Amino acid sequence: MQGLAYRIGAALERRTGLRVSRAPREGSAGTTGKAAAARPPVDPAADRLLVAPVFVLSAPRSGSTLMRVVLDSHSQLHAPIETHVRRLAVRFTTRLSRTAMDALGHGVADVEHILWDRMLHRELLRSGKRTVVEKTPSNVFVAERLALAWPDARFVFLLRHPAAIARSWHEADPARRPMNRAVPHTLRYVRALERARRALPGLTVRYEDLTADPEATVRRVCDFLDVPWEPGMISYGRHDHGNGTFTKGMGDWRDKIRSGTVQPGRPLPRPDEVPRALREMCARWEYLRA
Repeated sequence: MQGLAYRIGAALERRTGLRVSRAPREGSAGTTGKAAAARPPVDPAADRLLVAPVFVLSAPRSGSTLMRVVLDSHSQLHAPIETHVRRLAVRFTTRLSRTAMDALGHGVADVEHILWDRMLHRELLRSGKRTVVEKTPSNVFVAERLALAWPDARFVFLLRHPAAIARSWHEADPARRPMNRAVPHTLRYVRALERARRALPGLTVRYEDLTADPEATVRRVCDFLDVPWEPGMISYGRHDHGNGTFTKGMGDWRDKIRSGTVQPGRPLPRPDEVPRALREMCARWEYLRA
């Protein structure tokens, strides 16, 4: 039963961003507040510091790091390393804290959203730029909550051939990531990304287009974000993009990033190389005929 409860809780967190845990007895140090449903800010002017944040939603190994450094090279866009702010959770640990938050009109999710907003706003202030861009891949599982937290948020959906994603994730660590793990891992992410695309407005961009025609693709992104195109974006090597650019397991991304320019990607997998479990999503994203 514990294993089933864990799986149900993990699935709920992926879908909603809310974590369910057993509440200790009243009065103990671990007493939590009620997990209030996520909602838009009650007082946007007071509750949010960020204006129109940008979220790049993608599966891992889909080119989000390349997109990050390209966008971070723009004079008005700050794209920090993956912040994982959705993993920052809030607990009301006493009855008095719950009573105080209730009196102020805050649920747990409200305070979490304020925390997330403040953390991202801090990084934006330190950069001296105007707009923050966040690209943590696991955001695909809470995309609709992000849209609630920031009603003015803008979304860029970054697609890549699902079989190429699975191959890249496998090749980054073949011993620990065999293909029989890589395929379901990829499927979980691309399905969540597709749900987000159907639920939210935004711009869809393909990794293959970014590497084949970087200028045209990045110009589309700039138009969507209402910022001017800057040629230096696709020659990003001269910019400082912060810690975390060269992370463990990046594989072929190391050479692309060290080169400082967008380079062509690898050839697409042949139809006969596409795992059966990924065929439906490949067809839906028009990488295979339906």
